[in-house]
Amino acid sequence: MNNLLNKFFDNFASRTVITLLGIIAASVTIYAFLQEKKVDLRYEIIANTNVLDFNAEISKLEVTYDSTNLKQTKENLRIYTVKIVNNGDQNILKEFYDDNDPIGLKMSSGKIIEQPEIIQTSNDYLTRNVKIINYDYEKINFSQVILETSEFFIIKLLVLHKIDTIPNIISFGKVAGQTKIDIVNAIDVKEELSFWGKVYSGNIWTQILRLVSYFLVVVGVIILIIIISEQIDTAREKKRKKKMVIEFKNLKSYQYTRMDDAIFDRYKENGSRSFMKMQELLKDEKQLNSIYNRLSKELKSKEFRRFRQVEGNAKFYFERDDWSIINEMTKDGIVFREKDKLTINLAMKDTLDKFVGFLKDNNEFKKDRHFQEQTIINEDDFEVVSDEK
Repeated sequence: MNNLLNKFFDNFASRTVITLLGIIAASVTIYAFLQEKKVDLRYEIIANTNVLDFNAEISKLEVTYDSTNLKQTKENLRIYTVKIVNNGDQNILKEFYDDNDPIGLKMSSGKIIEQPEIIQTSNDYLTRNVKIINYDYEKINFSQVILETSEFFIIKLLVLHKIDTIPNIISFGKVAGQTKIDIVNAIDVKEELSFWGKVYSGNIWTQILRLVSYFLVVVGVIILIIIISEQIDTAREKKRKKKMVIEFKNLKSYQYTRMDDAIFDRYKENGSRSFMKMQELLKDEKQLNSIYNRLSKELKSKEFRRFRQVEGNAKFYFERDDWSIINEMTKDGIVFREKDKLTINLAMKDTLDKFVGFLKDNNEFKKDRHFQEQTIINEDDFEVVSDEK
């Protein structure tokens, strides 16, 4: 996991994506913080019901209200149920109202013939404090009460109007932060969620499922970015290494031979991470053999075999050491092994010295991202010391 994260943070594409994600996250946070809270007091018509219906002509039927024959006057009674609700995301406080222009409603035609009745409130505070004031046939006013977000009270109106005219409710009054008080039909109202309401909508299981799915998507995107960016970096690195080899072969101070391809191939495959250690071991052939013999004995020891049994039988992870470097040089032909003695291939040693110098001049060791990584030693690496028992 650590290696995967190192690869993710170690390439240009990943760093670019992280930067973009950071900018997006910061932008969303700033937007949410600076988003202006909206004041939205509105009237929702919950019901608009005829009390009487004179569509059928019944000659002997008479309907009287307050000594008035409604059939003769061609009038009708209608009941309105209106919900006064704070639909915004900011609480409406008392100081939001204008004493010179109190809020209320009136009928475009028809008369409010009975005292309006408050039939429901959303909390006890409104039950105690909301009142109908300044009532007359044409309009009513509401007391100025604190109306928090989504809180409401509902009133019922009995309206007398001409049969051929359906009254409309008109709002009036001033609330700070709001141009006008809208009147809507409840059946046309769709639930409008605030920014954070949309973010956190749903029950706890919906939130958990959403969180898990988002997490999996993010992990999938990160893995995809790692794979793509790793492929891009690998392709770019291979191209650079091929170019370096070509430039080195074109040097006047170097004479190409086919056996040197082993050095170039190792560089293309693994980078320059082992070359410095190779140079150090190749300085003195006698010292090289001393190190080789000592390591051979240690690797054949019982302590080392017990260590192998504990770690398993497939692969073992060590920091790059002299033994693995010696095995690499033997495979590449830089060093020959005859029985228990190592002999340095001087021609390839000369090529290695020139190539390392060339890489240093081009700052290749700084560019090699694998230069200080750990290496993996297979069991095959131990066959060199275990062929004689």
